[in-house]
Amino acid sequence: MAVDTGGKLVEEGAEWFTTLIENAKKEISSPTELIALAIHGLMLDLDFIVREQNLEKSEIPSSWKTSAGIVFKYNYKNTEVQAQITIFNLGKFIQIHGFIPSASESFTVCLKQGDEFVNDNFELVNVKRLATIFKSQVGEKMQHKSRLVAGLERGLLQLPDDVIHLLFTFMDYKSVIRLSLTSSRLYELGMDKSIWRRLCKLNKDIQLEPNQDPYTVFSDHIRRQKLVDEKIKKMRAMNFAIEQRRREMLDRNRRIFPPHNPFFPDF
Repeated sequence: MAVDTGGKLVEEGAEWFTTLIENAKKEISSPTELIALAIHGLMLDLDFIVREQNLEKSEIPSSWKTSAGIVFKYNYKNTEVQAQITIFNLGKFIQIHGFIPSASESFTVCLKQGDEFVNDNFELVNVKRLATIFKSQVGEKMQHKSRLVAGLERGLLQLPDDVIHLLFTFMDYKSVIRLSLTSSRLYELGMDKSIWRRLCKLNKDIQLEPNQDPYTVFSDHIRRQKLVDEKIKKMRAMNFAIEQRRREMLDRNRRIFPPHNPFFPDF
């Protein structure tokens, strides 16, 4: 296994990935195959290792083209947990199927427009978007499941999705946001519409229509509430400053024009 010394991800222009594409040019005959190599690179970014021994990151796995489609076989890091990615054409669509045998779980995403990622010059484009789609729908889920099977997950992340979702339902919106920002998996779970629909129902000032996105409605309400709170805060600060100035003027007037004492008229 090679170590990527560049420190860059595929979508950031990793040098080893550029070399991989250059090495594979003679073998690539379709946009699907080019996208498949990009998916392979994204799997390597997620710490999956090709099962073939002593294979550099920039080298193409042998027998990656099969009768069933394009197949890449991995292990997760240095564990015994195996994973497989299968990519094939389904009419005008490109189907990407990930499978973890030891967990008997699969993850699938379908690219509706393959030409969105391959231009007329047969070059990869919109790699960041491809990375976002694949990692969120397949890659990161396979990574998490592999870590669970290998016993590498700790703390909250080792819990099943339904349990974490249940925990979210007991939180206020600030806690939901803070926890969601700690990992991509928790972010995906924390953005579930049922959680934000519940938060909208708990707030009497929010009227949620059936066709509205609950997170957007709640966010807009909080944004408006913050603007109102800021205006109130500014008004209070202004009133405080005016009161302070009034008291200073009164003290100054008392010093210049002391009050008349009827018992001592000469003073």
